[in-house]
Amino acid sequence: MTLLREFINSYKKRYLEVKPKFDEGILGLLKKVEYALLDDRLSPSPALKSSLNRLETRAVEPMKVAITGQFSSGKSTFLNALLAKNILPTGITPVTSKVNYIRYGDELKIRVKYKDGRDEYHDIEQIERFTDQRNSVEDIDYLVLYSPLNMLKDIVFVDTPGLNSLASADTDATIRVLNEVDGIIWLTLIDNAGKMSEEKILQRYIGKYKNKSLCVLNQKDKFSEEEVQNTLAYVKKSFGDYFSEIVPISAKQALESRSSDKIVMMNEALDEFTKTLHVELEKRVQDGDEGIVNDLFARYNQKIQEIVNSDISENIKLAKSSNIDKVINFIKEEIQPLSNESKEYAIKQELNTICDKIISQHELFIKIYNKLSDEIENFELYAKEQFANAKAEFSLNLKEAFLRIKQIIELIATEIYSQISTQKRYRYTKMKKSLFNGDEKYIKVEYDSPYIDSDSAYKKLFYEENLVGKMFKKYAREINEIELRVNQRNFEIYKKFEQSIYKWQSPYSILRKKEDIHSDIEFANMRKFAARVYEHILKPYNDEMLKSQAYVSSGFKHISSAIEFNYQNATEVCISFLNEKMNDFIKLYEQDPARFSLYRPTMQDIKERLTQSFFIYKLENLMDKNRTFLSKDYERISQSFQEIKQEKIEFVEKRKNRHKKIIELLQECQKEL
Repeated sequence: MTLLREFINSYKKRYLEVKPKFDEGILGLLKKVEYALLDDRLSPSPALKSSLNRLETRAVEPMKVAITGQFSSGKSTFLNALLAKNILPTGITPVTSKVNYIRYGDELKIRVKYKDGRDEYHDIEQIERFTDQRNSVEDIDYLVLYSPLNMLKDIVFVDTPGLNSLASADTDATIRVLNEVDGIIWLTLIDNAGKMSEEKILQRYIGKYKNKSLCVLNQKDKFSEEEVQNTLAYVKKSFGDYFSEIVPISAKQALESRSSDKIVMMNEALDEFTKTLHVELEKRVQDGDEGIVNDLFARYNQKIQEIVNSDISENIKLAKSSNIDKVINFIKEEIQPLSNESKEYAIKQELNTICDKIISQHELFIKIYNKLSDEIENFELYAKEQFANAKAEFSLNLKEAFLRIKQIIELIATEIYSQISTQKRYRYTKMKKSLFNGDEKYIKVEYDSPYIDSDSAYKKLFYEENLVGKMFKKYAREINEIELRVNQRNFEIYKKFEQSIYKWQSPYSILRKKEDIHSDIEFANMRKFAARVYEHILKPYNDEMLKSQAYVSSGFKHISSAIEFNYQNATEVCISFLNEKMNDFIKLYEQDPARFSLYRPTMQDIKERLTQSFFIYKLENLMDKNRTFLSKDYERISQSFQEIKQEKIEFVEKRKNRHKKIIELLQECQKEL
């Protein structure tokens, strides 16, 4: 049942899988790309999933506006002025050491996100504890401040540490924020604007964001209108290329004039009423005093009436003088209309970047496999050439060795021939009858018969001088040397390939990803593949070399055993055969000398007999034909290597094609972006 279930699931996945439909718009496009990138077959990394989740969150959340600049430029005061509420802590020292996201929430509270993944929620009064760099805040990643301000329903403000922090981590955090926001407000002190140090920072970090950047010159209240206008003109001339607009403001005046907005004042009165009511109710609930509610409400109602009837003309002038409205208008009229477009563009760019990074990962794997294929292809050509050279060289060595055997046989034949001698023998022949002698008579006839002095021949060839033994021992050493050179040459050919493969393996068995979003599993699989390159690639080549070595050793062993342990017996058999043949002819001669003659071996007879005794014709097939046993082996191993090469190239190509298909899939995604 388990196997059947697995088969059904596999069949459904391969043939019946229905791709989901996606909505129009950036969120639908994002979902479509996620569907491709997060396919289990691509082994996506947690970092990739996190990046896509972050983009998905960005696609549905309000626009983000970053407040950045150099330290001590009054960012917290400026943000409080924008929000018309004292939320962020301010002071003469640079206190913001973490990225603070200011979002809409039903109530005032802060969320502390730690680097280890923990989340904590605290009352707004404790915010300084987590933002002041004078405190121990190293473990904090970022903060989120929630506030029930209507402005925050459409905008998320991001308070950054700044770009001239002594801590590189703070600067890195700010740079990361600038890449993901829809608008940037660069805040600088009006008396500090235009300095060379600031221009270097702008040139390095802000220049590419001109279309969404506003420069705000803070603390204009400290200077005359003429000084402000002169500074503004100078900054526009010097820094105009970095910003869409440059506005001088006074965050202090804006914050002081927040009462010019009666709605803000009413909201503050309501906040104060609800807090007081909550505290008083907790104190008096045990006494059952319900009159406090009526008293508090009466006071609240009176406060509202005072706000409605109040004269806020001075505050309105102060608000106008602060110039804060120009900042708010820039956000509403410049940043907000373009936020969706810029957000979609930024998300598409980020998706493109993500796709590029994933593609680069698979291109890297293809490059690695291509290098391996090149090594295999190059070795096959190299081995084919080397085997052809070795075949020619060692086949010639075998033929020369075979000729030396024939030379030794000729030397033995010469020695045997030199030992042919004659000896006195007698035969009896019948006398013919005559008139004077009627009885049969036999007469003794002396003649010289040839014979081989085997004792003298053996003594010279094998015993005292051991001429033949020495030659064959030397010959056996030469045969062994040829065998060693053959095996050594073959081993060197294979070793060159082995070294090139292990050289290929070296960097990839410890390969590590360079991008967080790259797949841990894919890189682990590549390291595993490289670590097992012997089993994947080298083993069949090595097996063929061992098979060749066994075949070659067997061939040389056959030659050595046929010669080294047979030469004396072959010589004795030859001499014995010739002596017997001479004796046979002696008998025939003595029976009928008129018909038969004595047999005396010629040099050619001796060589032919020795050739048969030494099984030269068999050795000739091994050593002296056009296709020696070495030639046959080199042809076989060349063919085997070619087949192995084809098999391994197909094996590597199959792995490579998987990455090519993934790249094609990602490139299709990029076309839709």
